[in-house]
Amino acid sequence: MSPQSRRFILSVQALLFAFLASGQENEILISGKVTDNDSSPLPGITVYLEGTQNGTVTDVNGKYSLLVEPGEIQLVVRGLGFQPERMKISISENEQLKVNFVLQEDQTELGEIQITGKTDAQVLRETAYKVDVLEAAKYQNLSVDLNQLLKGTAGLNIRETGGLGSGFSLSLNGLTGNQVRYFIDGIPMENFGSSLSLNNFPVNLIKNIEVYKGVVPVSLGADALGGAINITTGSRQISFLDAAYTIGSFNTHRASLNGQYTDSEKEFFLRLSSFFNHSDNDYRMQSVPLYDLELGNFLGDISTNRFHSEYTSGMAKLEVGLLNKRLADELSIGLTYSENRNNFQHPDNNIKRVFGSFHTTNETLMLSSIYRKKIGSLDLESYILGGKIQQRVVDTSSYKYNWAGGRIERVENDMKGELNDRRSLLELSDNIFRTSITAEYDIDLNNRFSTNFSQNYLSRSGKDLVNEFNNSYSSPSHLNKMVAGGAYSFTPDSGKWEASVFGKQYWYSGTIISTDYLDNTLKNELNLSNTGFGFTATYWPINKIQVKASFEKAYRMPESYEILGDGIYVSPNPQLNPEKSYNGNLGAVYKNMVADLKFNVETNVFLRASQNFIRFRPLGPFGQYENLNNVRTEGIETAVELSFKDRINLAVNGTWQNLTDQTKTDEGLPNVNYQSRIPNVPYLFGNARLGFRPFQSVFGGNMQFYWNTRYVHEFFLTWENLGSEANKNVIPAQLTHDLEVEYSIMNGRYNLSLSINNLTNEEVYDNFRIQKPGRAFYLKFRYLLR
Repeated sequence: MSPQSRRFILSVQALLFAFLASGQENEILISGKVTDNDSSPLPGITVYLEGTQNGTVTDVNGKYSLLVEPGEIQLVVRGLGFQPERMKISISENEQLKVNFVLQEDQTELGEIQITGKTDAQVLRETAYKVDVLEAAKYQNLSVDLNQLLKGTAGLNIRETGGLGSGFSLSLNGLTGNQVRYFIDGIPMENFGSSLSLNNFPVNLIKNIEVYKGVVPVSLGADALGGAINITTGSRQISFLDAAYTIGSFNTHRASLNGQYTDSEKEFFLRLSSFFNHSDNDYRMQSVPLYDLELGNFLGDISTNRFHSEYTSGMAKLEVGLLNKRLADELSIGLTYSENRNNFQHPDNNIKRVFGSFHTTNETLMLSSIYRKKIGSLDLESYILGGKIQQRVVDTSSYKYNWAGGRIERVENDMKGELNDRRSLLELSDNIFRTSITAEYDIDLNNRFSTNFSQNYLSRSGKDLVNEFNNSYSSPSHLNKMVAGGAYSFTPDSGKWEASVFGKQYWYSGTIISTDYLDNTLKNELNLSNTGFGFTATYWPINKIQVKASFEKAYRMPESYEILGDGIYVSPNPQLNPEKSYNGNLGAVYKNMVADLKFNVETNVFLRASQNFIRFRPLGPFGQYENLNNVRTEGIETAVELSFKDRINLAVNGTWQNLTDQTKTDEGLPNVNYQSRIPNVPYLFGNARLGFRPFQSVFGGNMQFYWNTRYVHEFFLTWENLGSEANKNVIPAQLTHDLEVEYSIMNGRYNLSLSINNLTNEEVYDNFRIQKPGRAFYLKFRYLLR
């Protein structure tokens, strides 16, 4: 990190602490507990200073805390179904008070009333952002990971290169890979290493998944080009134990243990999150090419099982923290360790070259701290994270393999590895450091202001322990990006509409050291600054209809492996430029209920105009990220959800998107791909999910059936306007079905589920036309104690 960056970060932190100190210097903390006549704690009770907007809500243990100025105050306590309580208090300086309340039930005869509340997920869905919220509790008994869960979302497509642990590419409204940013509890997952990716996380470890489309909130501090996915892991206020184990086809084993102890009296919590994954991934491959190992002659296509695709990963995260203290609502420290081993059967973009020993390993160690505090109308949240990620790329075998499982040893003077021209054992080491601070202030009931500053630093170095000629990473390179943003939102008293405007400033700097094909050392200095802006707006013409519109001018800085390479298949490109995109969304939501039938219809039209669009261009087994000058994305997505008596649920969605190259000239010459679709990107796909609950017994037993289907229309693997249409390589249309059954007893304490993926055993192809697993069975046991 440069001295200027370090001084800037320290200055921001000093200003933060000075602000906190000044804001709390003359304020007194009042805390206590609200109970009923039976001494049972009452959560969700409002406690506030009469005549002001300074208030709070009791937690699950009935506790509250409030900062007030010295002097005479009147404290008011209100809750639905209870008589309000008022208490006058005289507060002196340098005093802390504990004030408890016992509320009496309201005996007033009100007649029959119906009260409808909203979950946090519902509140977020109704904001002006185009955001989908997946509530993980519905899926935690099933054998799914985050990728499988996300696949069912409208406008979102995930293409994989194999089974468990394989490489994948996530596309959101046409924007792919790092153009979409990923977060865990607001902390970006960039450069966390391959052992901490979406296809590793079991659904048991999370609460909700927030999918932002087109416009990303300032609070995330992201340089996302057109979308973000934020994973939330739930409250620190309750104790629980959640253990699950899955066994299935291809010798697949998945386990998770997630537990938390919260001491409400001492206001302390301890949390453990962990998982383990393994699969042999030895599913059958159809029509793979067989070559003679001696002469390299093509012997024809065969069908065979994969034999070098094993994947193993694990993670453990320990968090300890304080809750509801005077200086912090939450102050926690977390330590995360993860590792994996990934055996490769073939390169990620073709199946012609077969491996029998080539593999990678990854180890990630991170230390993080989170701070949250509400001071009157001001919400503060910040984090700091540092870590080290180490990866080994092992290409040391002297053997050649083919799909029949045969092998021969190379001659003594042949130094080729399975993938590279020379055998190699490459060690890469990344040091990461990132910080963020977010402040949100309610000016009054109608006006709100929020701001964020985030910083992300990475330093990479490496060495090859076998190939002395490989100096690609011998000199350290570093990248540093900072994003600052501010947003103002307004909601009128009528609540019929709301709108916000925001601005973001991006800084990107670094030193990139690489080698060319003649082993010459190249040094590139980066120092960029860009400004983005946007707005969100929503309007309710009637209670059942909501209209949304949003726009953002966004920037996305290239990731380290896009510029520096990944040491495996991605070659460096130090000349890669940041992306810029103008993103627009216009949509509507209609909700209604007729008798016992609830239905929800949502549609969204999106437009993305991107410059310096980054895409991966394969070159044999390798490839390089490159810029396309102008790419336009247009599309529409629609989702329909029906629910009858909460026993039958049907959700259907479909997406059409059209990504085209709008670059007229390429280096002064006409661009032959002008107005052609971007290759290897699906443009028409959809999902359906039907759920049925036949019964729910009085003894707490509950059984549910789910049927899922997914359709992806055929699309071209290469540029659509090049070559003869009859000879083009296409990824064929595919229709797959999954079946899931779950049974729970004792109100969800013991759970058992059976999943059958690809029920009809279709031949399914995906990213770069790589075949995916056929029919597979998974059995999951889950124990939940609260």
